[in-house]
Amino acid sequence: MATKAAGVALALATCALATATSGAIGRVANRDGASPAPAAPLAIAGGALLRRRFRTREAAFARIFEPGARACADRGLKLGIAALGAKLSLREIGETATAAAPAIAATVTTGLAATPALRRAASERFGPASGLTRKVGALLAAGTSVCGVTAIGGLAPAIGASQREIGVAVANVAAYGTLGMLAYPWAAKRLFPEGGVPAGVFLGLSVHDTAQVVGAGMTFRDAFEDEMAFKAATVTKLTRNLTLALAIPYLAYAFRSADAGAGAAAKRPALVPGFLIAFVAMAALRSLGDATESVRDDARWKRFHKATGDFASNVVLPTSMAAVGLCMSASALSGVGVAPFVVGACAATSVGVVAACSVKALDAAGAFRGIGAS
Repeated sequence: MATKAAGVALALATCALATATSGAIGRVANRDGASPAPAAPLAIAGGALLRRRFRTREAAFARIFEPGARACADRGLKLGIAALGAKLSLREIGETATAAAPAIAATVTTGLAATPALRRAASERFGPASGLTRKVGALLAAGTSVCGVTAIGGLAPAIGASQREIGVAVANVAAYGTLGMLAYPWAAKRLFPEGGVPAGVFLGLSVHDTAQVVGAGMTFRDAFEDEMAFKAATVTKLTRNLTLALAIPYLAYAFRSADAGAGAAAKRPALVPGFLIAFVAMAALRSLGDATESVRDDARWKRFHKATGDFASNVVLPTSMAAVGLCMSASALSGVGVAPFVVGACAATSVGVVAACSVKALDAAGAFRGIGAS
């Protein structure tokens, strides 16, 4: 326990530093608390840099810190994803989610289907040394199409991905998600000059991480004085996150099917991981609590689900991401090359294009007319 405590403490300290850095960058950028450099990717980078700092004492680092860091990266991710369900409720999804559902389905399906295909094509082009394993393709598909590092963290234990594979996928999502967060608000204004719900739905579909979507939405709001777009982006992203409950079992099932002839002794991941069931259960509890809120005269329920969701997204998940970085050895990404990043760029582009086209079509059909996002 003492050995694990050292690794957990180091992950917490790295997370605290990343959170403080993210907040400082946000204040300098004047984003009203939404930083253009989210804490999660900073935590991963900080963990990896700290591990690299100890490269001359690799054995000592592994003995003292790695057991706790690995436990934090595994169990912490599962706990954080389960608690993240408290951020979702049917009440918050509302009209915007219903109208955006076809675009959400088209975008997520494109990411889940196109990314593995792109991975196969690139693997044939660059060869086995490219590091484009099937697991990397699946992690990129989940991260690009659903909810960034959260989806990667959720899928990784279900398919038995290595820290190296997780690191490659997270680096892609962090890079292209941040680029999208900075560029897509201006693209949204060009695509949807009237702004409002269509622009927000586009941002909620095309940017990877929830924190990055919030940053993009706030950028659009502040640049074009459009509060509705910001609200629509947030609701759309939370609804898109709910597809995590379908995407992870689908990708886990794909691996079970592909490995069907691997032999009876091979260990296979659970088709529906326990933490995913907990995630759905937490979302259901949130919906039930909201539905019965009118019979109560105190604010304890709101404080509870807000504290639970904030604890997951602001503490548990960033700490787990820091632990992932700490688990990456100095040579974890050596020899990876550009191939995974080519796949990541193509996947992000395909998701963005489908998001723009599907939202355009829905807007032309009047699907968003009269909607007031909540």
